[in-house]
Amino acid sequence: PDSATFNKDSIERAGTLELPVFSQARDSIVEDWDGKKMIYYYGDVSVKYKDISISSEYMAYDVDSKTVFAKGLKDTSGNIIGSPVMTQGNSSYEMESVYYNFDSGKAKIKNMITQEGDGFLHGQYLKKMPDNSINIAKGKYTTCDHEHPHFYMKMTAAKVVTKSDGKKQTVFGPSYVVLEDVPTPLALPFGFVPQM
Repeated sequence: PDSATFNKDSIERAGTLELPVFSQARDSIVEDWDGKKMIYYYGDVSVKYKDISISSEYMAYDVDSKTVFAKGLKDTSGNIIGSPVMTQGNSSYEMESVYYNFDSGKAKIKNMITQEGDGFLHGQYLKKMPDNSINIAKGKYTTCDHEHPHFYMKMTAAKVVTKSDGKKQTVFGPSYVVLEDVPTPLALPFGFVPQM
């Protein structure tokens, strides 16, 4: 009878990932244990940890700090292939590069594009915080679906927050309208973009 009883807390802990899980790299995996403990993955690699996954052509994982760096690589013709894609819950983000710390849940992202409601949010420098909010510097919001939009609202600073009901809202500071890469005198001191 005593051996058949289970501790509920130990069962719940056993089901969660303690460490990030990397897929097998298509090309190669290089381990470097001199000084920093680093593992380098080349060729179509992905990593999963709790509710987040990142996939890209190249990743470098620092074992001690539990930080991964991901980016795309140039192919033989000079085009970038395998740019990082980060997925968390129902949200998916494409970017040029990302540093993600699995302990803190923080990320530093360069050049990200994501769809927010009916529009697209572009950010040059971003920080993802543990509460899933995203701070954006040098951002753009547009409904134009081109990689280089024809028109957009240039935001000096913005923050994407997830409300208690799960909906996202983008709040931004001083911004102005840009048409065909020409700034207009139309400016807003602040505003927000609700998810429709």
